[in-house]
Amino acid sequence: MHASREEFRVEDDVMQLEPRVARIEGEVTRLNSHFAGIEVDPRGLRKSMDQKLDKLDARFERQDAKLETVLEKLDARFRKQDERFERHDAKLETVLEKLDARVEKQDERFERRDARLETAVHAKIDRMDAKIDRVDAKFESKLEALSTRRFTVWLTVSSCAATIAAAVLAIIFGSPHGH
Repeated sequence: MHASREEFRVEDDVMQLEPRVARIEGEVTRLNSHFAGIEVDPRGLRKSMDQKLDKLDARFERQDAKLETVLEKLDARFRKQDERFERHDAKLETVLEKLDARVEKQDERFERRDARLETAVHAKIDRMDAKIDRVDAKFESKLEALSTRRFTVWLTVSSCAATIAAAVLAIIFGSPHGH
């Protein structure tokens, strides 16, 4: 059945076990002599064990009762804490809603002010452009008038100079009174 197992001779195995068996037999003998003088009453032993177990049961019941009260107190504290958190969450929610409403109102106010300011600035810029255009037109007309005056003055001065030059030339070159 177990072809892969190596087969040992049974005699060798028994020879190896003999010292161990002898040692175990010596221990059993020693234990028997030790317990020979002790008599155990099974009813007394049972009664003693029952008392000890009853004490342990009572102790466990006390521990269970203490643990139960501690757990009830913890549950009560956790319930209170949960209620507190719920109240704080509700308050925080209302505060956040109010804050959102205020922010929205501020945004609307800023948008209205921005629109008014934009229209006012554009109106002011348009008025300034109109004033600049009027001043520019005045300046152009004055510059044109000044140019015309200057031209007239220069024309007058140059025609006078030409007349004087012609008169001087006429005097110098063709004058009947001269030489």
